[in-house]
Amino acid sequence: MISALFLSVLSSPLALSANVASSVLEAQEPSEFDAKIAAAGKDVAKLLELAASYLGGPQANLADKVYKKVLEIDANNEVAHKALHHQFYDKKWFASFAELAKYKREESAKMKGKGLAKYKDEWLPAADVPFMKMGWTKDDKGVWINPVEVAEQKKAAEEKSEGKKFRPDDNSWIAPADFEKWRAIQWKCGEEWVDTEKANEFHSKLEQSWELDGEHFETWATTDWEGANLARWHADKIYPELVRIFGIEPAKKPHFFVLNSLQQYNQAAGSQPVLIESEGISSLHGAYFADAFFARGVAPIQFLGCGVSYWDRKDSKISGWGPYWLRWAAAQSFVEAIDPSWSAVGDFIGSEGRGDLAAYSTAFWGEKKIPRWLRYGAASYVERFAKNPAPTEGSDPWEWRNFAFAEVKKSGGLRKLEDVFAYKLDVQDIEGSSRLYHEAGLVVAYLLDGADGEKDVAKDFSAFKAALKAGVKADVVTAATALQKTLAKHEKDIKKFGLL
Repeated sequence: MISALFLSVLSSPLALSANVASSVLEAQEPSEFDAKIAAAGKDVAKLLELAASYLGGPQANLADKVYKKVLEIDANNEVAHKALHHQFYDKKWFASFAELAKYKREESAKMKGKGLAKYKDEWLPAADVPFMKMGWTKDDKGVWINPVEVAEQKKAAEEKSEGKKFRPDDNSWIAPADFEKWRAIQWKCGEEWVDTEKANEFHSKLEQSWELDGEHFETWATTDWEGANLARWHADKIYPELVRIFGIEPAKKPHFFVLNSLQQYNQAAGSQPVLIESEGISSLHGAYFADAFFARGVAPIQFLGCGVSYWDRKDSKISGWGPYWLRWAAAQSFVEAIDPSWSAVGDFIGSEGRGDLAAYSTAFWGEKKIPRWLRYGAASYVERFAKNPAPTEGSDPWEWRNFAFAEVKKSGGLRKLEDVFAYKLDVQDIEGSSRLYHEAGLVVAYLLDGADGEKDVAKDFSAFKAALKAGVKADVVTAATALQKTLAKHEKDIKKFGLL
């Protein structure tokens, strides 16, 4: 091979001579371009002028060579960097988007380790960033406060100073001149005082719902006032059970929605969504959690995520389910209040609500500390496994639970606990997913009422509630995992407790 190559080279003496001559000529006679570069020397202004002379012409590629020469002399020259499409970030220039992206990833990882996050070109405590994106401010004690809520509190103080009295039955302030109308059980709808029948009609619209202030919850309802009042009663009665499950209370009263019909429920969740949920699972039950419910008519945008149910009090065939579903909805609002997803909400509001709903959903539910099965299990517990707080005379106070046990048994019993804990809902499997709702409720019922004397369960349950109260997600997840493992050891006991 070597000899053949040698022979082929020798067979082209003219070509060899031409190549050598060309190389010698190039070495002896610099090109016109090189001459211009040499003439400019280290004069940055002249070099920039030279680069500009090549732009837009047949030798435009030479401009980049000149700009690179400029950077050898003046490493931070903005004109040259921009001409070369370099990216400026963190007081540095990056030759490509890939190089910049790599730097940002490394920077974010480093800052995350320090508990910091980026907001408007500034590194701040990560816990503060969601609230800044939502437009909240800190008070004089360093506590984050919602400016809309502050304005409402200020307005309430002004109303009180003017001698007005608060009426919790419709969340309104009534002036002394209107006390007689109050005593006559009239309601102010818009600018007009009307009787209860007309008020019910006025508040039957979603955007004009009743708002009732309770001891522990705020009830928003489009049902008649009597139904809204009953909903308020049911919600307040289950509150102690929810505290018993989680060991902590919300900082402020959660609100929940009770709609007046299945048609309105479907409109609110789907066909004309207002009380929006991101997962499309509202059809699995007579209630759902509106995780993407935002009020956009105020500044800043407000997150109003809450439990939503319906109670058609005019339909005798399904009206009995209303109290069940509203208890479930109220419980969802309670758990959201003690385990919010402010980072996901802040990102969504920070993008002015134009974010990807699927991405928001993943972030929202991924941020939770409380496992999904326990959140839904708590809702199911107060819906149908808890003790009736006001049984009729002579009736069994555990009638809800007896019914719930029978329903779980009828639907196929308790599946493997690992599947309950995985808690995978599927809108294509309404029957199986609905069953999963109540299986989780059964596990919570055992945890609260059926594990008496089981020291391992009590120990891990207490550890979970202590971790939740402390608020560190990693510790809550660890405690929840330990609790699940302990409950799995008692699978037979849970089935026995549920009469399965």
